[in-house]
Amino acid sequence: ASHTQTSAEAAGGTAGQGGVAGTSSSSAATAISPDESGDPSSATAFSSLAQVSSLLPEASALSATTGLVEPYLDGYATSNVTTQIGTHAYLPCRVKQLGNKSVSWIRLRDGHILTVDRAVFIADQRFLAIKQPDKYWTLQIKYVQARDAGSYECQVSTEPKVSARVQLQVVVPRTEILGEPDRYVKAGSNVVLRCIVRGALEPPTFIMWYHGAEQLAADSRRHRTQLDPNLPEASGEGQSTIGSLIIESAKKRDTGNYTCSPSNSPSATVTLNIINGESSASAVTSSAATTRAYALCILALLLSVILIGVGHHT
Repeated sequence: ASHTQTSAEAAGGTAGQGGVAGTSSSSAATAISPDESGDPSSATAFSSLAQVSSLLPEASALSATTGLVEPYLDGYATSNVTTQIGTHAYLPCRVKQLGNKSVSWIRLRDGHILTVDRAVFIADQRFLAIKQPDKYWTLQIKYVQARDAGSYECQVSTEPKVSARVQLQVVVPRTEILGEPDRYVKAGSNVVLRCIVRGALEPPTFIMWYHGAEQLAADSRRHRTQLDPNLPEASGEGQSTIGSLIIESAKKRDTGNYTCSPSNSPSATVTLNIINGESSASAVTSSAATTRAYALCILALLLSVILIGVGHHT
């Protein structure tokens, strides 16, 4: 829209200048007469000049119309763009010989018009059309979400329309804390929690750790974090990143939920239970005693059934 307005203003300015020039030449021709100049041919020459000048704007417009070149897209009719959730996506549309035509971006899954030139027609402020010097009309999608995946189309306002499609693929990495979701650790032990990020296009720049709602410092007296990026996967497919939380000499107050939050993937949580040595031993003893008693009950029941069966046969 802005390009069209600028072209119209430029055309209007050119036509205005031509009109002024024609008026000035006509005035000059009128001012000079055979009686005043003494030369009838001079008046004829100035009159012809005025007529030519008055026709210049129309001639220029006719030339521009007859020499018009229709816009066309430079590149493939369909292309693919892969990005990771939470990052910015850039969908290219390179148009040549655009002239005063408009470029629109359409989301095909619902037919929603996203942008026309630089004007945005969606309430979601993550969408933006960027005009670049190399004739690219790029659709920018900020902080990409999984639901943004799908087909998009850029269209040029010609008849018939000129269009190209871009397929956006959104990669969602997987995050997990290795081991059981509930951990039981004896007080005084060193605890290591390992958070692994798989399937990311790029390794996370950081992995934050939380104890409940409290963010843990990367390097404190009792807590340390460690980041190991670009580790090869055992399956040979891609690379992974491991962020470790080391708790030295765990205490009862360290009990609770621990969450690892990578910069570019979902969070994962584990529950840590710190138990005293005596409590641990008594818990194990109690558990073992309960198991033995249960086993003895089952055995006694089976023997009773067998004896009853034997009695009936005799």
